[in-house]
Amino acid sequence: MIRKIVIPAGGLGTRLLPITKEIPKEMMPLFLHGKNGEIIVKPLIQIIYEKFFKFGLREYCIIVGKQKRTIEDHFKSNQEFLKNFNKNSNFRTDLEKFYFMLNKSKISWVNQPNPKGFGDAVKHAKSFVGNEDFLVTAGDTLLPTGDRIIKKLLKSKLEGKNDAIILLKKVKNPKRFGVAVVNKNKMEVINVEEKPEYPKSNLSIVALYRFRPSIIKALNEIKPKKTELQLTSGIQKLIDWGGNVSSIILDNKDEVIDIGTGESYLNTITKFKAI
Repeated sequence: MIRKIVIPAGGLGTRLLPITKEIPKEMMPLFLHGKNGEIIVKPLIQIIYEKFFKFGLREYCIIVGKQKRTIEDHFKSNQEFLKNFNKNSNFRTDLEKFYFMLNKSKISWVNQPNPKGFGDAVKHAKSFVGNEDFLVTAGDTLLPTGDRIIKKLLKSKLEGKNDAIILLKKVKNPKRFGVAVVNKNKMEVINVEEKPEYPKSNLSIVALYRFRPSIIKALNEIKPKKTELQLTSGIQKLIDWGGNVSSIILDNKDEVIDIGTGESYLNTITKFKAI
């Protein structure tokens, strides 16, 4: 059973400046339609947390950077703040549910001093991971319609010490993403590459993964390209070591929220129902 999830949230969000000068992109709001038709405004990282809490995960490692105090403060239960609202208020009820989840969870906060890439952030979770399998998801990415995908990811078994499971989705312009090449007969990943100039496939890597602890060892053995260490480099190292990196390919109907750019944020802020 998977108990742990790592959520890197230490990037600078430069493609969303100037708003991300003071507000982490993981705290950017989504406007959700509640059960009674009301609009609920939540930061993306809270929605991600609540999604995985629903699936039984109770141990979280959130990797934050120098300007991420806002995230830590948001994930603190504040009973005094609740007194500002009427007991019958929908907003108070929603906050009470969030605080209940927080009280049932163990959240570890790990500082990534410098934003040196997604792979570098995952390296910082070594003590949290220990010897257990774990999930990794980006703090700015969500699968709002992906419940069956998450169930499959949690139920799958990894046998070898260097095994992993990654999610893939067909895209029109794979140059913007990590790209995977798959043995179609076995759905086994045989090659991954980060933002290639000449993509070998149209399968982009979605930022939700299941790993054995060996991914930390793989990342530790890689020299960063330029100033960043990419998670795709660690995945390729697992493949080179003979690990079985399998894939789950999303359907066209499976939507992915990625607020990495202003355009992608604009396309997603009003589309999804509350979790």
